[in-house]
Amino acid sequence: MPHVTVHALEPQLTGRESELIARLTDAVVSVYGEQIRDHVAVQLIGLPVGRWALGGVPLAEVAPLVTLAIRERALTRPDGEHVAAALAAAVTGALVEVFGEIHRAGILVDLLSRADDHVAIGGRLVGERTAVEESDELRDRAEIEALRAEFTDAAMMNDHERLASLFVPDGVLRIPEAGVDAAGPEGVKALAQQREGRFEVFVQTTHPGVLALSGDTATGRTYLSELIRMQGGASHLNHAIYHDRYRRTPDGWRFAERVYEIRYLDSTPLTGSPGRPIGDLGRQGI
Repeated sequence: MPHVTVHALEPQLTGRESELIARLTDAVVSVYGEQIRDHVAVQLIGLPVGRWALGGVPLAEVAPLVTLAIRERALTRPDGEHVAAALAAAVTGALVEVFGEIHRAGILVDLLSRADDHVAIGGRLVGERTAVEESDELRDRAEIEALRAEFTDAAMMNDHERLASLFVPDGVLRIPEAGVDAAGPEGVKALAQQREGRFEVFVQTTHPGVLALSGDTATGRTYLSELIRMQGGASHLNHAIYHDRYRRTPDGWRFAERVYEIRYLDSTPLTGSPGRPIGDLGRQGI
């Protein structure tokens, strides 16, 4: 649970509380992702004028002091330095939006990392995870991996109904490069049908990526390559990333959003030919 504490003079905070809370929450979400929003705690502490001094002289206006407490693992992972820099920049930017550019140079953001065995919630250390909790997480991860595999299989088998069923009712499949926003299961189904009609060859190979769980939601990435030859003869070799948001439903995990980002595109004509279909074995299940 990221915890943001802002110290400033009381007159500077008065009337700005709601805006500060909203902007600081958005700042943390911009780094961690939307799944963390409900867990961001913001505390505003106002000091009376005369109780904040510099060089022995009380100040009438100050640049805010911010303490951002986060779990230690966020800063010790391989991209920890990037996470720290992004959090500091985002929080500083949020404060500047409220207090003004004049205070940017003086805003101090103190990142305080906490080990799980130094923080307790409900009287229990965060690090004291039970076997049941660990089992639940493993099951969730396995189910989401199965969901991602199901997507690729349904796409390869041109099983459009099954592909559409993998999305929540307000889910969306986006391909920004092509200006595509397929909204809801019906939109996903229509997009898949269009793709089948336009492509002579379509092969998608995926590789599991990172996955972050947060209660009944999760985020993740899947890495993929695609071979495509269209009916008109144009060819694509894509190396891309799916940026995903997942949601738990009564029927299991489903996609809330899947965004396709192309990292490399080769339009050199493919010289191979389609293989011979082996029938409907794939549609009958394994």
